Amino acid sequence: MDYIKRHLIDPFIMPIVFFGILGVIIVTVGESLLSLFVPGEVDRLDRPELWFALGLASLILFGFAFLYTRPEGTLGPVDREVALGRRSIFDHDRPTEDAIVRRGAPGTIADIQPGYTVYAGNGPLGIVKGMLPGATDFGKQFAGFMYVEGVKGASDELWIPIEAVMSVYPETQSALLAIKGDETDYFGWNQPPESMRRRPARRSESI
Repeated sequence: MDYIKRHLIDPFIMPIVFFGILGVIIVTVGESLLSLFVPGEVDRLDRPELWFALGLASLILFGFAFLYTRPEGTLGPVDREVALGRRSIFDHDRPTEDAIVRRGAPGTIADIQPGYTVYAGNGPLGIVKGMLPGATDFGKQFAGFMYVEGVKGASDELWIPIEAVMSVYPETQSALLAIKGDETDYFGWNQPPESMRRRPARRSESI
């Protein structure tokens, strides 16, 4: 739900709703003025729509000025601080994601289990679904792989060599990688290792 709010509701739906409400207000005021307009009286100062607009603007200005001068605590619900969002704008900054993840005593690769969150340099990359034994990939022998389900736009499936793990924190069930999240495809980790693929192994090319 937080992903939908951040990538759909906040950048798209909220501006549409805001401009929709603003448009309704503008149209309502405009229609009210037009309903008071009498054709043929363009140069007259007693045109009702002009005085209506002036009175409405004055009422809004003086109304807000009156509310501003009231002592604190006398306006009831109007005195309450209201903001859209889950936290006040006056709250202290939240700890960074890195500070949240790096908590407790560091662990080892042997501590990684299904359910651990894998973090790249730019944020969460995926959830560990299983640990695979060592295999050969592109002619190089790896000690083992983490089978990872990607999150936040990463590939649905990732086979990450455990050699890429920089640090492990069992308390937060986190494994930090020494790469950025957009480098997984470059390294070919979105494909299973050569020895695990259901097709003939790639022939080595002579140089």
